[in-house]
Amino acid sequence: MYVRRNLPLRLMLRFAWRPFLAYAVLAVLATVLYDVVGLTGVAIPFLPVATIGTAVAFYVGFKNNSSYERLWEARRIWGSIATACRGWAIMVSDVVGARRRGADPGDAAVAALRRELILRQVAWAHCVRIQLREREAWPCEGNLRRTQVVAARKATRRESADAQLDHVLERLVPPAEASGCCGIHNRALVMLRHQSRTLIACKTAGLIDEYEHSDLEKIVLECLAQQGAAERIKTFPFPRQYGYFSGLFVIIFLVLLPFSLLGEMASLPGSPVWLTVPFSLLISWVFTTMEQVGDSSEDPFENGINDVPMTAICTDIEIELRSILGDTDLPERVRPVDAILM
Repeated sequence: MYVRRNLPLRLMLRFAWRPFLAYAVLAVLATVLYDVVGLTGVAIPFLPVATIGTAVAFYVGFKNNSSYERLWEARRIWGSIATACRGWAIMVSDVVGARRRGADPGDAAVAALRRELILRQVAWAHCVRIQLREREAWPCEGNLRRTQVVAARKATRRESADAQLDHVLERLVPPAEASGCCGIHNRALVMLRHQSRTLIACKTAGLIDEYEHSDLEKIVLECLAQQGAAERIKTFPFPRQYGYFSGLFVIIFLVLLPFSLLGEMASLPGSPVWLTVPFSLLISWVFTTMEQVGDSSEDPFENGINDVPMTAICTDIEIELRSILGDTDLPERVRPVDAILM
């Protein structure tokens, strides 16, 4: 996630220089053909092109709204994950092994059980994050997508997904449990299964009653639902009939644009046909930027600069939940790197 309020010129040029250069060459070519070579027939009426531009603007706006909805839904999912993890930690620390069932809340075994349940929840959040970033669900096609990934690379860990998962599980879950997850594709699901089994054992041992067991299981199911929602966004692409034709319509409009401006500029006092070039470039930049804004938002888990900041969220979850346990050796909060928070 890009965190600065303003975009620097360097970053804008990184995304825009190729189309800007292409449309500059086209505008200069159209002006030279009309004004220098004398091929006035290259000029086309402005009204039909303006009508196309209006339709394209509506279409691009619809696509951008849909892309933003995907991005915002992804962020809502991670907000729900953070809330569920906090609720889990509070309930586990206050309910499991409560004195009224005859268990000593200061007992070392009860404290270890609470710690296991809370740290496993932290491990689950990290596993979901790593699995969502494990690979690109769709090929890194196009200059825009590649530029996003390259720009975000400095803010992303270079370890492989398996190495990151192994490191997380070694830190946060019992050794036998961590080794049992080796080679399993969906380790986050395994974490939730262990949580459910541990709750059943707690209920059997009398550490929680039926109502508390039910409430804690509801949090497990909520986590499962949010993981599934995130995986849905990851594995279901933005419909190509919207994304592809939006870009195609923008290209058609911008190719016709300088030829439609020739007659308009020639009709002004003094016939300043050369004004076709700057006005074409300005309009081209606006439409190209509108198109790129939608493209850069449609896949929020693809290691780009507009990703949901899952690493920062998971680190905050770990800090908060381990603080409830009384830990002091907490990780540092994730800071933006080159204004990109991952």
